Amino acid sequence: MAQNATSTANARGAAKQRAASEAERSRKGSGAPAAGSPRGKIDVETGERDENYNLISVLYHALQGAQTYSQYVRDAQAAGDEELVEFFSEVREEEQDRAERAKELLAARLGGEAEEDEDDEEDDED
Repeated sequence: MAQNATSTANARGAAKQRAASEAERSRKGSGAPAAGSPRGKIDVETGERDENYNLISVLYHALQGAQTYSQYVRDAQAAGDEELVEFFSEVREEEQDRAERAKELLAARLGGEAEEDEDDEEDDED
């Protein structure tokens, strides 16, 4: 019972943290690409492109969700509730898949930025 209360409290805390993070992002701006910029704008405070920041955020939250759902699986196993074990396992796998997709997208974009930086350095040498 105490374990379920801890899991619920952790989930509520994570939800509050996500809501606060999203509110902060909304306050800073919409995250929409800047007009005329195919890669989007760069956040003045972080120095990171908005779309990369957003992917990092999705990755973080997906991994955090997977971790939380793992606890829910353990709680359901302890309660002997196989239906919930199956359900929480499914949602954990969805979060893991989402995290993997975010990593792939982020890696492709960061790789593209590295190539752009090399091109810029070559142009500076001319």
